[in-house]
Amino acid sequence: MPGMRSDEDILKAFEGLDTAPGSRHARREDTPVAQKKRRKAFGETNGWDENPIIKTLNGIETEVFTVGALAHALNKTIVTIRSWEKKGYIPIAPYRLRSKQLNGKKVNGNRVYTRDIIEITVEEFAIRGVLDTVRVEWRLLEDLTAVLVTRWRESVAKPKSNYSD
Repeated sequence: MPGMRSDEDILKAFEGLDTAPGSRHARREDTPVAQKKRRKAFGETNGWDENPIIKTLNGIETEVFTVGALAHALNKTIVTIRSWEKKGYIPIAPYRLRSKQLNGKKVNGNRVYTRDIIEITVEEFAIRGVLDTVRVEWRLLEDLTAVLVTRWRESVAKPKSNYSD
């Protein structure tokens, strides 16, 4: 439609204003809550993807992320994600980094997930309305585990590079 502007154009127009339009009062400070709402409105991530690890999977350079990134993407703790894996609510991480020595003992490498797997998980949680909830009632979400298993398998079976130079 003529005269219609995108959200980006509107934000640019008001960028740098000291007062709210039509007011003498100073604009409110940007808060973490406001930033979160803005990111959600514009479909941006909550910052979980800031520290990718580049690994070669099946001959393709791929971004992988630790269990902490998955936890951050779902707004949960790492302990919660590990507990869900242990209980079988979500599939076990499909990849691990190399084993390492810690105090003379060999320990498993970090669990890692591809960008695609994390995005699938966030999408499925959002569809069911449990992305930003305090508690996830798994007994009411019996299909979620099955859907995650299926979609994760499809993602792992079809590796693709999501790393751009």
